[in-house]
Amino acid sequence: MTSPSPQILELYREIVAVTASMLNAARTEDWNSVLTHGLSYCEAVERLRHIGVGELLDDDERRQKHDMLVQILENDAHTRDLAMPELARMSELLGRMKRQQGALRAYAGTKARAL
Repeated sequence: MTSPSPQILELYREIVAVTASMLNAARTEDWNSVLTHGLSYCEAVERLRHIGVGELLDDDERRQKHDMLVQILENDAHTRDLAMPELARMSELLGRMKRQQGALRAYAGTKARAL
């Protein structure tokens, strides 16, 4: 069985790669890929939770882990910055749709009562 230290670092490397892929997809506005990579990210984080034994890391491994965490957070922040305008646009579209549906329901109710 492999020791937890290399396994933890390998998972962090995987998460760095996934968040980098998410960021690249966001840069090209490929939101389906962002979501797909997001699922991979969640799965990797869940695996990390099950082996999360940070005290077994030596100084060099802790430095590597820190550097990877910084990269993960930077990738995440940049991805969110790119996604926010798209999320705002989607929110506005959903709001319009709800208002239109409300107007249609109100009109349909008025029309039915008139008959």
